[in-house]
Amino acid sequence: MTIVLFVLGLIALIAGAELFLKAVDHFGLKWGVSPLIMGLTVVAFATGAPELAISIKAAMSGSADLVLGNIIGSNIANILLILGITALIAPLNITRRVVKVDVPIVIVASATVYFLAYDGELTTTDGLILLLGLIGYSFYMFVQIKKDANEEVEEVFEYETTPDQLAKGAYFYIKNIGLLLIGLVMIVVGSNWMVDSAVTIATILGMSELVIGLTIVSIGTSLPEVATSLSAARKGKADIAVANVMGSNLYNILLTLGLTLIIAPNVLAVSADAIRLDLPFMVAVSIACIPIFIAGFNLTRRDGALFLIYYSTYLSYLVLDAMNSSFVPILQNSMFYVIIPGTIIYMIWRIIEYRKSILEAL
Repeated sequence: MTIVLFVLGLIALIAGAELFLKAVDHFGLKWGVSPLIMGLTVVAFATGAPELAISIKAAMSGSADLVLGNIIGSNIANILLILGITALIAPLNITRRVVKVDVPIVIVASATVYFLAYDGELTTTDGLILLLGLIGYSFYMFVQIKKDANEEVEEVFEYETTPDQLAKGAYFYIKNIGLLLIGLVMIVVGSNWMVDSAVTIATILGMSELVIGLTIVSIGTSLPEVATSLSAARKGKADIAVANVMGSNLYNILLTLGLTLIIAPNVLAVSADAIRLDLPFMVAVSIACIPIFIAGFNLTRRDGALFLIYYSTYLSYLVLDAMNSSFVPILQNSMFYVIIPGTIIYMIWRIIEYRKSILEAL
């Protein structure tokens, strides 16, 4: 029965993502908002619903490790897993706005959580600080939306449909709000089915709450982002795929964690493992996006493969460390002496190749 629930959840996720993105596409065209802004706001907020629901539920039941594991693991999975898989399917162009604005904001938010959690606990005051950050970010996005609304959207942005193909009057909102809600419900229900079945298996295997949150739950709650990003990439909407990831990471930190800390009845304790490894790794992954993105302002299939190598190595470390395996030191040495130096050499090569292509085009 657990396997059946897992498969049904996957089907619901895929179908829900298609309906949701179709409605988002129509609203963006109707309101004159670019796909990038839609991805950073509507899509990111909606696909972050599972993280919010699970984190609040875990906090109310006193499962602090599951809360942090879910948010940290989801943010890591969003970048390494989702962008990795998406780039393998369809190479992604990275806009300069993403590099100059969105990634730095994600880095600041990630570093802020690490700073707040460094004393070993997260309080209601910390939650208020994060929500204030959300208010500031929301104001900034409102200004951007107003700016986009002044552009001729049909000349600047590409959508699947044209203004003439959209439904008219009240029927437009009834139809597309319906698609939006049905798609969102299918995404949330599908992810919950998959997470519940996966957690059942993990609990039977005796995994800790932190490891479950960092692996099974975080991957499960990231499935909406996976579905929407893959669907967007397949349709040639790279902006939505990348913006969905960056926006989702921001909402996970500023909204999900901020609201959870305010609603939670007790102070959330931060484990030593999270401070030592998981939080710094989340910050490092965010920072690593800048040199990788600017090495050509695109994400190639090779880049996607590199992201997946990082993620598989991280997951392997978590599982082996939880099992007290003797392979942990070997994995650590491989990361420090092979993967990281190899990545630096690869990025330098990518930058050199990008500069050559620019000079040849002149």
